[in-house]
Amino acid sequence: MAKVVRGCRGTPAADRGRSRTVTPREAASVADQTYGALREAILRGRYAQGERLTSVRLAEELGVSRTPIRAALARLKSEGLVEFTDGRAAWIPPLTVEAVEEAYEISEALEPLLVARVATTATDEQIEEIADAVSHMEDAARAADQYAWAEADERFHTLVHTYAGRETTAEMLGRVGTVIDRIRFLSLNLHPEGAALSAQEHRGVVDALAARDAEQARTRHAAHLRRVGEQNVTFLRQSFPLFGSPPMTHGATRTT
Repeated sequence: MAKVVRGCRGTPAADRGRSRTVTPREAASVADQTYGALREAILRGRYAQGERLTSVRLAEELGVSRTPIRAALARLKSEGLVEFTDGRAAWIPPLTVEAVEEAYEISEALEPLLVARVATTATDEQIEEIADAVSHMEDAARAADQYAWAEADERFHTLVHTYAGRETTAEMLGRVGTVIDRIRFLSLNLHPEGAALSAQEHRGVVDALAARDAEQARTRHAAHLRRVGEQNVTFLRQSFPLFGSPPMTHGATRTT
């Protein structure tokens, strides 16, 4: 995994060897970068479920001090992406069938409502932005670029949540979004062909948005979420012995 910043423990290389006070803005930047790097690594499966993560190890991997690592882990815990067992080390909790089922149930109930609202309230320019995200999904699917596809998919959902103008609903969806993000990468790794089908379904939603057909947009998006949810729950059930394992003990090695 790439280091967050160049230099030692978050200090630019040019400043090594001399006294320097880190400004609050620089400290906040390192903290945000550390959080973003760890979050991305977890969502993309770079750490195994059940893997034990110490602040010393993570600080070494990212090239920062343990202070931003601890702050990042606290934020990740609030999102359910890590847990703590002994007060010092974090570990990656396993995905469960129940959590994935609930995440998709909530998404299917709420997100189509936001899509329908976008169809009637968003500007043409905003809908064009959403369509552009889908175009990037299609390009990434053709190139078999899973990371680019996931980034474009995330942008689609972020834009929908933003332009719908329903902050509470968007916050509720954000709470389950991390579960969906995790299962997305696991599923894509085993079934990369699903990216093209998903992009096609998103294109159908965008076509309905462009036509200002709220009901069609809602129906198409709900059908997409239902299909993907059922597919990923089935995938997880088949893999449950792997994903239901307990946290790794101290000194255990990572398995892939």
